[in-house]
Amino acid sequence: MPSKGIQVYSYISVYGYEIEFSVPKKSVIHTTADNFTTKHLEVESHNIPGIAHFTGRFEWKVIYNGKVIAGAFNDINTLTGNIEGGNMTSTQSFVPIVTDEVVITYGFYDAGHGEVGLTNRDQCYVTICSTSNRYWMGSVAPPGSPQAQKPFSRFVIAAPHDNGMNSMKSCDAILEAADLDMVSELRKLIPRLQWFSHVPDDFILQHLPDIVYGMAITQKKEIAVMLTLGARYFEFRPAQLLPMFQRVSRLPNKFYFQHACIPGLAFEDFLDQQVQFLDENPTEIVTIHIRYDNIINQCKKPTNEEIADMLTAACRNARNAYLTWGDRSCFYQPIDALRSNGQRLICVIEAEKYDSWTAKAYATLTPAPILAQFESMTTEGQESTDLTILQCQATSQSIKEVMVYSVLSANAATSCLTSTKASNDMVLLPWIRENALDRLRAERTIVIMNDFIDGATTDTSIQLSARRLEMD
Repeated sequence: MPSKGIQVYSYISVYGYEIEFSVPKKSVIHTTADNFTTKHLEVESHNIPGIAHFTGRFEWKVIYNGKVIAGAFNDINTLTGNIEGGNMTSTQSFVPIVTDEVVITYGFYDAGHGEVGLTNRDQCYVTICSTSNRYWMGSVAPPGSPQAQKPFSRFVIAAPHDNGMNSMKSCDAILEAADLDMVSELRKLIPRLQWFSHVPDDFILQHLPDIVYGMAITQKKEIAVMLTLGARYFEFRPAQLLPMFQRVSRLPNKFYFQHACIPGLAFEDFLDQQVQFLDENPTEIVTIHIRYDNIINQCKKPTNEEIADMLTAACRNARNAYLTWGDRSCFYQPIDALRSNGQRLICVIEAEKYDSWTAKAYATLTPAPILAQFESMTTEGQESTDLTILQCQATSQSIKEVMVYSVLSANAATSCLTSTKASNDMVLLPWIRENALDRLRAERTIVIMNDFIDGATTDTSIQLSARRLEMD
């Protein structure tokens, strides 16, 4: 009988919360005991009432003390495997749910039939963490405590990968004016579009939003929610719009996060949100790393002086306490010293980093080559750098066949970036928890980076920070 498989994952760190995943005539309950594990469900046609009815509902619910706190669903056709309705039909619809006690994040991948190595099972994950993560640095290193006299480099901090690609807002403003001339120009500028040389320009034009989803949209949360989850490290690649985009769009020509030439969040908006959070949370410290890799040359980059001016202007908006920004020297100052002198926004430009990422290892649909990168890293490798980066997200869009298939068969929930999110986290985050501090012992800030930042990633950074700050 026709059926469609769904792999479900969860992470819960707040006592008393459960997650129920269900399909017709079957359900499973996940508790904290099920963290970093997976279960399999099947939407089966013989469990759907009616002779000619083949569409069944997959649903998850967050339950606390017997009460449903949140939930979402998709209706899935067992004959085609396709989504026929629901509220998890688009990456942009996976909006985090923030209550007084918890932050709930979730995602769904609409799988095909297993082509080009991709899974043939839909993927769904739900994570639950505490809203107390918004002031976690103050909890693990309280002002005046012995922990707060240790250098900032003792922190392990979570990072949303390509945090500025958290919305289609800027892209949509450009795509409204897209035409065949733009497609022709983009083919010259974006190397991966050469993979679609056999595809007519009018098809590319029609599917440009799906291509952007597949290549660039790696987050789905506002910066304020990322900070509430506990993220404290943000890489930003600022540059002005591509000249062609300046001509055709109504976007103001300022500095935006750039993914090649695809614009995301405006830099000044990003800074304003950081400053607002820091002003409201006086124990917290944020690191911004300005980088320029993978930006097309035609996109004008800011000078160091322009960056300094924008940082200074943003810090002036703080109202509750004096706030200023500092450079890499802040990594090696005591945490309380940074708080007392107001240097709670650290900005480094093209800093030296010891990074797990390589193009070959991360072009993968499984966690194995990324895990091998983690296991190859050593304390000695950290010594000549400021930052140690452990990247959890696969860049499966770098695999030609995967990228082409994902675009040509695209809907808004089939980004190949979402296909590996949960299955990678299930393997890589436990490894980091168990091994990172033993293998990476230098006095350097450790960063845990991930797509679609979530409570499991940020909780990992908080737990390791607490352990590291207790070390002599």
